[in-house]
Amino acid sequence: MKQTILRNVTGIIILAVGAGALLDALNVTAFWGLFGTWWPVLVILAGIFTAAGDFRRNYIWALVLGVVGTLLLLRNLDVVSFNVFGLIFPIILIAVGLSVLVSTTRRHKTPTTTHATDDVSVIFSGSETVNAAKDYQGGRVTAIFGGAVLDLRDATIKKEATLDITALFGGVEIRVPREWRVVSKITPIAGGVENKAQGKDEHDGPVLVLTGMVALGGVEVK
Repeated sequence: MKQTILRNVTGIIILAVGAGALLDALNVTAFWGLFGTWWPVLVILAGIFTAAGDFRRNYIWALVLGVVGTLLLLRNLDVVSFNVFGLIFPIILIAVGLSVLVSTTRRHKTPTTTHATDDVSVIFSGSETVNAAKDYQGGRVTAIFGGAVLDLRDATIKKEATLDITALFGGVEIRVPREWRVVSKITPIAGGVENKAQGKDEHDGPVLVLTGMVALGGVEVK
């Protein structure tokens, strides 16, 4: 559900920017002038989606995006007059430091799950999931400004499974058994999908179907 909403919002934003740019080129409206003032709203929205994805894991970066976006918007609206850009770098450094400290306290050995489905979400972070399900059916993987690794080499598909992937400024790595056939139906937008498993398995073997969207990111299957 979250992935569907995220993709819909992303599509609407891209469509709106494209339509506005077209109208500006036709001298119908001064789109870029408006965009130059209100673009920080996109940063605030990114913070909201970051919090919605996994608040307990991503609250630091959600807060940073919200604060930075708000400060930039206030500056563009002439509500504040101080140098906002001078604050951004220190804020990011503080966030990176806090993230390192938090990730260190949470570091542990990657557990193995046997759930039939996966629901992985990483935003401004990284994760590795190992699944050894005997009847794997697929699931969802979301990576936004982060990286996710899904190890399925010990899993078993009886016939076919579908894995929905969303990668925005992030990367997803899928590791599969040699006997699996992987079919990619992912829509790339200034991103890439590298399917190293394609063509090396028999056509009557288990099939993993990849769906979803990659924007300014990458998906690798091996």
